[in-house]
Amino acid sequence: MRQRKPFMIHLTSIHHLHCVCASQSQSIAKMETNGKRKHDSSGAQGSNLKKSKGGNQGKWMTSNHKDKLAAMKGRNLEVGDAGFWVTCQRQKEMRAADEIMSLCEDYGQKLFGIDPEPAAHGSNGQDQEEPEEIEAMIEKELADLQTSAAKKPKQGPFDLLRMNVDCVLFVRTRAPVDPMVLTREICKDATKAKEKSMWRSRFINKLTPITLTGKATDKGLEDVARKVMGEHFQLADGEGEGEEGSDGSSCSYAIRPTIRSHSTLKRGEIIDKVASMISNRHKVDLGNPDKVIIIEIFQTFLGMSVVERDWEAMKRYNIHELYAAARKSAACERSEKQAGGDSEEPEKKAGSEQEGEPLPVAQS
Repeated sequence: MRQRKPFMIHLTSIHHLHCVCASQSQSIAKMETNGKRKHDSSGAQGSNLKKSKGGNQGKWMTSNHKDKLAAMKGRNLEVGDAGFWVTCQRQKEMRAADEIMSLCEDYGQKLFGIDPEPAAHGSNGQDQEEPEEIEAMIEKELADLQTSAAKKPKQGPFDLLRMNVDCVLFVRTRAPVDPMVLTREICKDATKAKEKSMWRSRFINKLTPITLTGKATDKGLEDVARKVMGEHFQLADGEGEGEEGSDGSSCSYAIRPTIRSHSTLKRGEIIDKVASMISNRHKVDLGNPDKVIIIEIFQTFLGMSVVERDWEAMKRYNIHELYAAARKSAACERSEKQAGGDSEEPEKKAGSEQEGEPLPVAQS
């Protein structure tokens, strides 16, 4: 009996181990049937293996926005373009595009007499009175499609270009639109918008006019600078038309370059190159210059313009800051009027009391 006891204990242990393994296998099978994810061999969880749904980065777009985005994809910035850069709030590019195109349409009609594009009209009265047959209507539509495909699309005065960088748009302008006049007038009206109901934009930040665009190279910088600055300064080689300042002397200037997604041309090199092309009769004045030379570099393109001295006073054409400053000044004016009215009331009250007092009677 003493020899059989260890053998019986061994069989009991094996039976217990077998029951434990069976229960574990049943629990694992149950988890698999419940649809729970398992860890892969690399230790990564199933949630990390989910495929991206794609789409528009989680943004919902209307059909109108999709059409505008498709139209903008076929337009690219080119050498020789004029227009202005638009910066806006992040992830609000489409709304800013709607705002700036609305402004361009209104100010284009106001400043340059550009009529908005006429809406497509329906068929004439004869077509409405006498309905056409289906075959005739199909033939007419095919003929219209062929003629429209043969015609070259008409280029309007404004083209909206969306860059492959967040918060940046470019509006290309054509004659008779002058981007310098357009941006200046928009900002001038923004300084008068003292009430929020007068604001024309919500998502636009800054407008930067561009007179001419070229390649962002040493030669491109020289060519663009010669054409743009020749209308405002006398150049070092004797070309150009110099302008006099407010005191009768030659006008002063400052150079303000901005570089985005570009690493070839450096800021210091750009300033030195442009300054060396201007005659010595024009002096540099960084504090209060008569004219400001704006240089915008984006990737492989370079744009330049020359603005007047009030560019700094007008918040560098930042519409958002102009609206805020106008609203602040209006609030200060209201507080001053209220303070003035409160100070006048005690004076009027004291004067009325003095008028109502009887004169002293002389005693005999």
